[in-house]
Amino acid sequence: MAEYYIRESLELNLFWTRIIKEHFIFMQANLMCKDVSYIQQAEEFKCLFEGFLHQTIRLSNGVISPEVLLSGELLTGKTLLAEQKTVELTGIRIGIPITVEESNLTPGPLSTPVLSPERVANISALNEQILTCASSVAEFMEKVYQDAIHCRLYTTKIPSIYAHQRRETLNYITLLRRLQNHQVLDPYSSVAEAEKFWNYNMMVHAEAMRQLLDFSEQAMIKKANDFALHFHQLVSKFPDDAKPPINLGQMTSESRRATVAIRDFKAASTEMLLACQLKGVMTALLTDHLLREANYYLRIINRGVPEFKGGKGWASYT
Repeated sequence: MAEYYIRESLELNLFWTRIIKEHFIFMQANLMCKDVSYIQQAEEFKCLFEGFLHQTIRLSNGVISPEVLLSGELLTGKTLLAEQKTVELTGIRIGIPITVEESNLTPGPLSTPVLSPERVANISALNEQILTCASSVAEFMEKVYQDAIHCRLYTTKIPSIYAHQRRETLNYITLLRRLQNHQVLDPYSSVAEAEKFWNYNMMVHAEAMRQLLDFSEQAMIKKANDFALHFHQLVSKFPDDAKPPINLGQMTSESRRATVAIRDFKAASTEMLLACQLKGVMTALLTDHLLREANYYLRIINRGVPEFKGGKGWASYT
């Protein structure tokens, strides 16, 4: 149980702390210079979660699984370039050395020293710190969303994206709190829960990209719209209650195919943005961020479905 707790905690935190700190980079890039208090709060949260990410990296070397390192959910081959380009374009400070350090992580089996009570206690304390701060993040995201939709704040970001980011934060809190309470879902329920959450997220990602593309990019807009419609259909197949659908195996196959396709679209968009071949109001770091979320989702559903274990197809996008 200690092995599961350590590895799951570290892998979860490596993924989500980077995602949340990037939410605040995107927020800073879309606020008006007069809104100093919002910008400062975003900067504080960004630095806080960058710190959590750094702590987690230091605890993770030689511990996390090869599966996670190869999945492309933590970093892709474009993440560092995307960060550098974002700094160049926006002037926002990003902890690029942390990304370099993370890129050098190595996997490994959990040894007796790593499984020491002190290590478990340190990870538990870090998880509790993250939970406290993540709850504050969710409250702040709700405030920004409400202020934006009630004309108390002008932002160039679509307001619903703040609600989307809050939803992601709440999901992270749920998963981390479950670990702290030593609760483990059965594989069937775990996959169903993940599909219900991430299919909706993939739909929102497609809708957001459709809105952020320049209107001259008609082919890309059509692709994004097609993805949004497809994932909307997948979302509608899940019941509103907590019960997994009876035909979960079939739905997992459909979800995986759709996610591989949108993963490819996000990867291509990132490469095009880095090469200045795509017009829109988004950075390569944003599409790389969305790409990593798709990679994370693919690993989760591949892990839960025996016929998909092995994760073929990931390597070319890591």
